[in-house]
Amino acid sequence: MKGKGIDTKSFQENGWLKLDNAAKLFPAIMSGELTSVFRITVSLKKPVKYSAIKEAVEITSRRFPYFSVSLGSGLFWYYLEYNNQLPRIQTEEKIPCTAFAAKRKNEPLYRILVKENRISVEFIHILTDGGGALEYLKSLLLSYFRLTGITIHSSEGIILPDSPIADEELEDGYNRFFRRKTPPPGKLTKAWHLPLRLDEKPRLKVIRSEIALDNLLEVVRRYKVSVTEYMVSVYLFSLQKIYLEEQEKVKKQKRGVLRLEVPVNLRKIFPSKTLRNFSLFVLPEIDLRLGVYSFEEILKIVQYQLQTGADVKQITRFLSQNVGHEKSVFIRLLPLFIKSMAISAVYRRLGSNQCSGIMTNLGVINLPKEMEAHIDSFELVPTPPNTYVKITSGMVTFKNRLMLDFGNISKSTNLEMHFLKHLTESGIHVKVLHNK
Repeated sequence: MKGKGIDTKSFQENGWLKLDNAAKLFPAIMSGELTSVFRITVSLKKPVKYSAIKEAVEITSRRFPYFSVSLGSGLFWYYLEYNNQLPRIQTEEKIPCTAFAAKRKNEPLYRILVKENRISVEFIHILTDGGGALEYLKSLLLSYFRLTGITIHSSEGIILPDSPIADEELEDGYNRFFRRKTPPPGKLTKAWHLPLRLDEKPRLKVIRSEIALDNLLEVVRRYKVSVTEYMVSVYLFSLQKIYLEEQEKVKKQKRGVLRLEVPVNLRKIFPSKTLRNFSLFVLPEIDLRLGVYSFEEILKIVQYQLQTGADVKQITRFLSQNVGHEKSVFIRLLPLFIKSMAISAVYRRLGSNQCSGIMTNLGVINLPKEMEAHIDSFELVPTPPNTYVKITSGMVTFKNRLMLDFGNISKSTNLEMHFLKHLTESGIHVKVLHNK
């Protein structure tokens, strides 16, 4: 199937681009706290050279023109307006993933953050997802290392700054693989939420942990599951522990469903090279109305649900449901301010209510040996959680370690404690890191 590609040259000449299907949610729900911003950080083995990173940003950003945009608004839809501006290079802030002034004219929608040996990219989800942001960061690192005098012979798997821009990089993958008359997925019951008190503003704190990959893989292989399946199971098991603790305090607590949102990179399912948003959620769950689960029971349930949920036929149902709404003639003709109010209301009613937590796995990052030798680790800080979910998590694997970050807006670290304790009791070495 050929993609419904957008011509790169005409995009730059005409100066605008439609938001992809996922991006249309974020302008309606963004706020100073619910920023829709995520961060990927790379820690180098030597301090960052500012002059080199500045030049590398200039080189790299020219190769990714679809990120050089700002958010515009029309009568019916938001859109991306080409501004040919470079992202800001800033000192890393204490609180990650702070809001962009996204509705300000010519405001860049991603930024570069530098501190000591760390380089971070922060993207607002209007532009892309973790997969697209990672491609930008890998290309940025290649240019940076070359500018600092490091010879890199192989650049396999990295977008080169002088390579031609494929029109497919700009496509809306959701629209390309949309199928009409696909039956929608079943309705979900409301999920149980952590009964935690919110912290004082600014609320977001990040708990960073380093997990020994060899220990983790030994346990994962013993259970015959994937890393994602294992970690999602630990998350649900930890939620169940908190639920049972609360049940002892509140005897009449209503039994509910514990459900996680687990993003799936659709580029691994559909043949698309888009660097815009192209991911959907799988929603593994355990129903406490049926009783309490052992960890092994949760593992079996999660493995089945993640594998069947990420099946191309199941994913197509969610994809077609999401795109189908935007193609409705009635919705298309609604003025933008009414669309925004409706989207925000639906998000509060469904998006916030349907999950107890979020776990994102960016996967394994592989780089040329010459680059790996100068890198210590990668980290993913997911978008700040809403006041229902309260805690999100993101993980990424590089060489011999998995970095797991929790973003938390509550006063409690009970979930993180249960999660990391389960890992250590399973024989997995865990190191909790202090924020720099």
